[in-house]
Amino acid sequence: MDKMNRSKDELVQSFPVALHDDVRIALSILPEGRYSHFFSLHLGEEPLSIPRRIYFDPPFLQTVRLTERQSQLLDCSFTRHHDGIVRQKHLARIIRSQNIWVPCFVVPLVGEYVVQILQLIHENLPHLDASPYADFVRANPEFLELTDKRVNSYWDCYYRSIPKKEYPGFLVLDFLKSLAKNGDQ
Repeated sequence: MDKMNRSKDELVQSFPVALHDDVRIALSILPEGRYSHFFSLHLGEEPLSIPRRIYFDPPFLQTVRLTERQSQLLDCSFTRHHDGIVRQKHLARIIRSQNIWVPCFVVPLVGEYVVQILQLIHENLPHLDASPYADFVRANPEFLELTDKRVNSYWDCYYRSIPKKEYPGFLVLDFLKSLAKNGDQ
């Protein structure tokens, strides 16, 4: 099997085992797609395997038959889409969710280069339930460190004209680091 052509069963591993039935239902409306390499995160003690990118068109009308949870699971998956506009659209749908798995899809976006996505996350910080984000940063300290390096690198390459104290990537990182230090806000 080509490493870009994988079964939907691999995408199911992006979510906690308790959600796998709902994830399978949500993914059933999608055609077989392509995924690039997966990276590992933890939701508490549970390991998750999340694709760096997915390559297929998001569904539109078919989502009517999904429950709210299944729709959110699909939105989480599409935050990994290869098109930044699609990532941003699906992020906007889940950013204020209190579901504990959502930070596993929001935090990786902080380490990416699309400043509009970073702005969306930053604008929503006052509305986030900090508890699942605090749990995420405690369970994934190495990933937070990697995200910090990515934010610095993308700022240095593309956004140096924005002062660091105003760049949304650094502002979101400061929020996440404060959760790591303080536990919760």
